Amino acid sequence: MIRNILIFLLTTISIFSAPARISNIKDIYSLVKEVTYLNGEKKEKTYKIEYISPDYLRKEIILPNVNKGEIFQYEKGNAKVYIPLFDEIVEEKNQDDVSNFLSIIKDLKNKDLNDKNFINNYYLKKIKELKYKDSYKIKIKKYEKINGFLLPVELEIFEDNSKLAELSLQNVQVNSGIKRKELKK
Repeated sequence: MIRNILIFLLTTISIFSAPARISNIKDIYSLVKEVTYLNGEKKEKTYKIEYISPDYLRKEIILPNVNKGEIFQYEKGNAKVYIPLFDEIVEEKNQDDVSNFLSIIKDLKNKDLNDKNFINNYYLKKIKELKYKDSYKIKIKKYEKINGFLLPVELEIFEDNSKLAELSLQNVQVNSGIKRKELKK
């Protein structure tokens, strides 16, 4: 009897202390601070990201002021870009998210569903680098547990051995029930 109670308590504790699976993420909101390196120049951007599973991503630029209000929206391989300077929406077919957020999230969720080695190492924070496409790699610098989900919040992106960007996710919300927004002028 006491043995059964102890087993029940240990099982319950381990279930509630384990992080929620990233494959169960329905939506993510985050403020992103991005530093990019191009031709020896360092550029900084701040933007909001809204992701809704399986393939909707909206990125709205906050800084720099010259790009403030630009909105990039990706859904089912298509992109819409709102450019406030010209008050116009440009549509492009079969485009990747320029920041690759959508692809990275989909890749993480897919690995969480299908790659046992990834699952075992990710939740122990042993995954420090992810290969992406042929020449890209993502280095995870810091993890945080948010609403029970273990997420990378500081990342570096490399193409071959050249650092392209550093990303810092802040004010992250997971499964908050955000809704898809229609891109309008």
